[in-house]
Amino acid sequence: MKTITKPQKIAMLTFVLCCLIGVANLYAQKIDVKEKAKTAATNKADRKVDETIDKGLDKLEKGIGGLFKKKDKSTETAEKDKNKKTKDGEVTVKGQDEPSFSTYNKFDFVPGDKILAFDDFKQDAMGDLPAKWNSTGGAEIAKVNGSEFNWVQLTGADAFFSPQYTAKMPDNCTVDFDMIVTFNQESNWYQRFYIEILSSAKLAATSEKAYMPSNSGISFEVTPRSREIMARSYLKGETLMESAAQYAKLNTRKPIHVSIMRQQQRVKIYFDEKKVFDLPQGLALEPNYYLRFGSFVQDEGDSETTKMYVSNLRYAVGKPDMRNKLLTEGKLVTRGILFDSGSAVIQPQSAGVLKEIAAVLNENPQLKVKIVGHTDSDGDNAKNLQLSEQRAMAIKTALVNDFNVNEDRLTAEGKGETQPSDVNTTAAGKANNRRVEFIKL
Repeated sequence: MKTITKPQKIAMLTFVLCCLIGVANLYAQKIDVKEKAKTAATNKADRKVDETIDKGLDKLEKGIGGLFKKKDKSTETAEKDKNKKTKDGEVTVKGQDEPSFSTYNKFDFVPGDKILAFDDFKQDAMGDLPAKWNSTGGAEIAKVNGSEFNWVQLTGADAFFSPQYTAKMPDNCTVDFDMIVTFNQESNWYQRFYIEILSSAKLAATSEKAYMPSNSGISFEVTPRSREIMARSYLKGETLMESAAQYAKLNTRKPIHVSIMRQQQRVKIYFDEKKVFDLPQGLALEPNYYLRFGSFVQDEGDSETTKMYVSNLRYAVGKPDMRNKLLTEGKLVTRGILFDSGSAVIQPQSAGVLKEIAAVLNENPQLKVKIVGHTDSDGDNAKNLQLSEQRAMAIKTALVNDFNVNEDRLTAEGKGETQPSDVNTTAAGKANNRRVEFIKL
């Protein structure tokens, strides 16, 4: 583009000025002679002419200046980032929106009393099948950008994956884990994932579908493209119930915390803070049930980008009765208040436990408790003691600030790793040792 010189710019401004003055003169000639004799009217007309000229010059100068003004570098970068598309299959845990207790104000998930299994797959080698999983498809340990944990990556055209932590699913239990799902945005073929509870042990170990006549149970079908979760309940292969729900975060390739609570026949499932389904008759009366994950793509070419990642899987047993434990027995032990690794930052999915404890305290204003934090044996003894104290204080602060408990009724202390409740040689044992006690005073 040809550069406009300074003399040329002045000439252009002068030309426009002359044109505007000419227009003003024509306008003035049309004014009635009697009106022109009036000073006030004349001044008004003159002001209009001046304003018209000023506006014209301002617009012209702004337009010319815009031709030479360089785009701000940060603005240019932001525009590029805005237009940049996420690559299929690319996952990261960086840049997450930090949830808070306020977003979890309706979250009522409370994990079981005792942890049967915990797995962040740190003990497994990259690229290997997880030691405690069976698979009919591609399952291997993988890394995710920004995560300190390992993840099991599940993929396959029609594949299913069964964790083998317990012989069967207890009647009253909870399972929760972090999940990321990816899919091919350009494909129009079906790409789905499954989270299932099945009555048939044989079926759970194969690629057979949940609606086979030999099976009862429930299947949660996750479709990232449409952001839909479909729940189907089966009795001996016959569909008893079918219901759909939406969750916007399904197609973002960001971690979702999935929480499942089973109480006999009743099944609740949460995606982050949202209770997606509460099914009082979700499971038929069967003696045994088993957990299974699945992956399905209609076009095998989509298998490279259609993947499910799972980590921090926690399997716990028991139906918590916090009120009875605290008021009658005088001591409540919970492993459901979770913290960021190595810190005293409480994770928001702890809101269900904190809310129940706060309800007991607020309904019994005479009750005073001591909050005692415990850690596992990983790391330095002194640092663990300090960390347990900080975590106990963080819980006290949360109960006061977020759940309106009177501060005078709470004390806090830490015991570090000095009083283990389980072994420190297994992942499940360490998870049981990372606990908080509420002791009635």
